[in-house]
Amino acid sequence: MSDKVAFLLEGQEVLSYDRLQTLPEQQREHLERLDAQLDEGFVLIDKKIELPNMQQKTQFIALNLVHALSKNDDNNAIMMFSYLVTRMPDLKQAKAKIKDSQEGQQIGVEFIFDEIKSIGQKIDFQPNKAIH
Repeated sequence: MSDKVAFLLEGQEVLSYDRLQTLPEQQREHLERLDAQLDEGFVLIDKKIELPNMQQKTQFIALNLVHALSKNDDNNAIMMFSYLVTRMPDLKQAKAKIKDSQEGQQIGVEFIFDEIKSIGQKIDFQPNKAIH
């Protein structure tokens, strides 16, 4: 079992978190303040969430994480990813995709809680080549 959690954007790993590393006190305090702010409510996909549950909070944070990455706001992205990992102890990986539509960009985020299996190396096979 791996202690590493990865965040993939369009199939590319852009962030990783090692659960064996202890968060500094200052970062833990920042995450607690963020949690308190989220408890006050927010707008998620054009809907006001008055009393958010953990699923709504993590969805909101994941969407803002993708926005932070798109703006090259690495510090904010790292903090948001830390929030996701610390609030979802069984999280193994998060995958985000951005799709352009007439309404603008649509972001989809999938949380993976099962063990991640490594992907094998791709081999191109050309059946009509003679082997000498």
